[in-house]
Amino acid sequence: MPEARAQKIIDQIIARATDVSIVSDVALNDEQLQALYSLNEYCVHQLLTNPEVARDPRKLIYMTNQEMKTALVAICLAGNLINPMRKRREDLQFFVDNITVSVEEGNVKRICFGKISPYDVQDAIYYDIVEDWKIYRDKEGQGIITLMDDKTNLVRLPGYKMGGNPLYEFARFHRKYTEKERKKEERARDEAQIAFRNEMARTIAHQVTQQQLLEGKNPMELMELLFAPTGRKSQEKIKKIAGQSKKVDKEIEQNIMLMLEDKSGEE
Repeated sequence: MPEARAQKIIDQIIARATDVSIVSDVALNDEQLQALYSLNEYCVHQLLTNPEVARDPRKLIYMTNQEMKTALVAICLAGNLINPMRKRREDLQFFVDNITVSVEEGNVKRICFGKISPYDVQDAIYYDIVEDWKIYRDKEGQGIITLMDDKTNLVRLPGYKMGGNPLYEFARFHRKYTEKERKKEERARDEAQIAFRNEMARTIAHQVTQQQLLEGKNPMELMELLFAPTGRKSQEKIKKIAGQSKKVDKEIEQNIMLMLEDKSGEE
């Protein structure tokens, strides 16, 4: 039957487009290669409903290669915008000119990155950004809106302007999203440092107070010393008390002095 034979040919073309061996002129790790295999399969399925492919299924392999190139251009462009050390001459056209995707004998899909630095390629390609591209490109979704909602848990990105060339739109989103995540990491690091310093201050104050009380010092005088504004007079006072006692641990004394100097510097 002609229809059955035609369907068999179509199935063979889909299998050829999907079951490829991917090689790259840049060394990629196993996770990166698996992400590219997943991307290739996604590109095939995206094109099955393409009008040109529907008219001529033989175009599926070529158009899959082009769709995969588009994805890699967007991903490498995003890596360029995120890295402040990259040369700004590496614009969209630079990646379009240097990235090629082709199928060779034995159903081998070869990806070449031309003049793009291998280190930049290795930094740009990772599992999450490939998955982000799938969300962005999915015909069933809403492009950048769907991606933004997914990545930010519906919070969106204040100040991000949608629109323009789709590849730049995707790259600019990753630039803005990376800025947001790094600011969050900086805040978390600062909060951790403040919490550590506060805990150290509490520990040192507790140890000093115990030692001073054991030597018969006035508790109210200690409270005033520990919680009064720390200036030069406070530092001189703590030196005087520390000097009166031979039992005060020298390491504790040094830690207190450093803490007071830091606090004086901040004021």
